[in-house]
Amino acid sequence: MDEKLKRSIEITKRWGQGLWHDKYMALSLLYVFVPVFLFFLGWLRLPLAIFLCLLLFWLFARISQSLCVKKCRVGLCHRPGYWVTLCVVVFIWVLFSGIGGFSYQNSDYFVRNPIYRDLVGQPWPVFYDLSSQREAVQAVVGSGTVAFVYYFCFWLPPALLARVFGGGELLADIFLLLWAYLGVMLVLYQIHRHLKRCSWVIPGIFIFFGGFDAIGYRFLKGDFGLGTHLEWWCTYFQYSSNTTLLYWVFNQAIPVWLIVSIFLDMRGDRSCAGFSALMFAYSPFATLGMIPLAAHSVFRDIRGRKKVVTWENVLLPLLMLLVFGSFYLSNADSLPVNGWIFEYHQVGELVVPYLVFFVSEVGIYLLLLRRCLKKYAYLGLALIELALIPAYKMTGANDFVMRASIPALSILSVSLIRYVLECRKKWTRWAVTLVLVTGAVTPFSEIYRSVTTTALQGARPVETVYSFQKFATDNENILQICRDQFFAYDLEESFFFYYLGKRK
Repeated sequence: MDEKLKRSIEITKRWGQGLWHDKYMALSLLYVFVPVFLFFLGWLRLPLAIFLCLLLFWLFARISQSLCVKKCRVGLCHRPGYWVTLCVVVFIWVLFSGIGGFSYQNSDYFVRNPIYRDLVGQPWPVFYDLSSQREAVQAVVGSGTVAFVYYFCFWLPPALLARVFGGGELLADIFLLLWAYLGVMLVLYQIHRHLKRCSWVIPGIFIFFGGFDAIGYRFLKGDFGLGTHLEWWCTYFQYSSNTTLLYWVFNQAIPVWLIVSIFLDMRGDRSCAGFSALMFAYSPFATLGMIPLAAHSVFRDIRGRKKVVTWENVLLPLLMLLVFGSFYLSNADSLPVNGWIFEYHQVGELVVPYLVFFVSEVGIYLLLLRRCLKKYAYLGLALIELALIPAYKMTGANDFVMRASIPALSILSVSLIRYVLECRKKWTRWAVTLVLVTGAVTPFSEIYRSVTTTALQGARPVETVYSFQKFATDNENILQICRDQFFAYDLEESFFFYYLGKRK
């Protein structure tokens, strides 16, 4: 047998063994890669889709080859009682997020529900014929054919399962809930793996991690009751707690958390930047917050620069930028507000709110973790990001601040968990407990609102917009939001649909 062939067979065998022995890491990687494969197959022209899927599989193999190399000490076979209980606790947390409509849903679900429903019920890629809409709707959204453009990759695997198995909306919603639940469990597994510990401190802090929103809300807006949405107390800026992210923007939060948690545990720099680029398929805003962290992983060791110039670090970012960048840009109206925040507000009105906001959301943790800035991976850079992100504004609701901060906040929460696990001084433990309890008011309020409303009113999915193909509302504000965020017009002038994507 040819020597090169023997070597290829041996490498493939070792790779397969690595995937088998490190099943949870392999599953975590597949969780973020599979939706990208589905997008390529569903939205790109067939010859290009096949070529890019083969290229993506090769890059997946290279990344998994470096990560899935041995059996990890943290797994379901270690302390099975702990993991079974954790599975139950996390399921309850996810169940009350509103995902799938099995509990109370926050207002943002008025667009999340039709996104998933149309991905299940419409042919891929999804186009809408607006000429079939009522006149009142056409007056706002137009009357031609538009493409559905959004970062919807998270929904593709459960949507595919629902299309294959049928069973109506109930089964589709079950698939979505289980997909989200699997993602959250993989996130927590990766954090356990990174910290090399099994401790209730890990899920406890992750679920109840938040800023001092309760204090800010009390001083700036007055009294509040449990169940109040506290995050917007500062008016200009918002950093969301982990529970808030899950209960409002799960489609961005779960894959971003998973990518960051794997990123923290990656050995060396061979794949860090390339793997981080996958985030672009799930959240363009979060990707902007991830770029400095990925760049730092590449350039922190100048002497090893040759080591980081790898196929995955070069090709994956280019591939994601070409495909998803051109796809998102086909909707030219998606960023009506885009610029430095000083262009939209006077400097004088921002100074005091910014200082209060930074101290309440980040400053307390900076004080607590000040001696760990160099010790904990990426913590110092994450805190610098959180100080600078509020200077820029995208969209009227300032989605840039809320979502670009997710990677840095994830690193801050993991660093806080590590600090608590390593904490030995009694007075420090009391200080940390006080900080954690104060920050936990926000996530507890989110959970309380969902649980109590579900108990009193039942699960009532938000159906303001049942489907983008047939609007059930004439509300101009809602119609304008859907037009700006989800519809791409003038498809013949779009690079993506002219050169890459399937056309109707």
